[in-house]
Amino acid sequence: MSDEVEYDGRVDPGALLLRTDWNAVEHCCPDVAPETPVILRELLDDDPRVQGYALRCLAEALTRGNVFYTATAPAARYVAAVLGDPRTLAQVTDRSEYEVYDLGPQAPFPLRAGLMTWLGESLVDAIAQQGRPYGDEEDLDAFLDLAPEFHTAVQPFLTAGSPVIREAALGVLLPLLRLPALADRRPGHRDLVLAAALGDGPHRWRAVDTLSSWGEDVSALL
Repeated sequence: MSDEVEYDGRVDPGALLLRTDWNAVEHCCPDVAPETPVILRELLDDDPRVQGYALRCLAEALTRGNVFYTATAPAARYVAAVLGDPRTLAQVTDRSEYEVYDLGPQAPFPLRAGLMTWLGESLVDAIAQQGRPYGDEEDLDAFLDLAPEFHTAVQPFLTAGSPVIREAALGVLLPLLRLPALADRRPGHRDLVLAAALGDGPHRWRAVDTLSSWGEDVSALL
């Protein structure tokens, strides 16, 4: 968009955080979870424990029950804008103390991968809800309207050195390429999508669904 504040060719996350009217939007649990800008700031905290908790809050407050809220789109936009920040390489966990008690300790993972996993899963949910949203349709549409920005944000990480980050980026790319708004970007990624559909990685079926959405015959992949 022409009015964007640019930062290294992308939206400046700091300016985005400051200029968004957070009083005009809300997440699912304003009386329980931290306010959205607090969650977003803490994603880049110096303490990985704080970052992990913020990642958990992001999922629990902004997309709880697969519902999209008025704060979901601006929060997702900020997340996409900070993916390249070195602080997102911090090793975090987002398991609650109760989950640790029941399931045991969680292996740390890069926050960058966790943020892209949230974006990818949210996109899958949003696409599935088109025409029959669990919440307000305009909140769902506001999230999906950011698809070009999400694509720009995750594309550099499709060839990242870390396999975990590469897979997380692929998990965002695949649902993005199902959207008509990004139809012109499909040819450049077809080989990657086909390789994922033929492989045995965690996003194999998501890749098959993507090819199918393009009208390709996937019977041999099933």
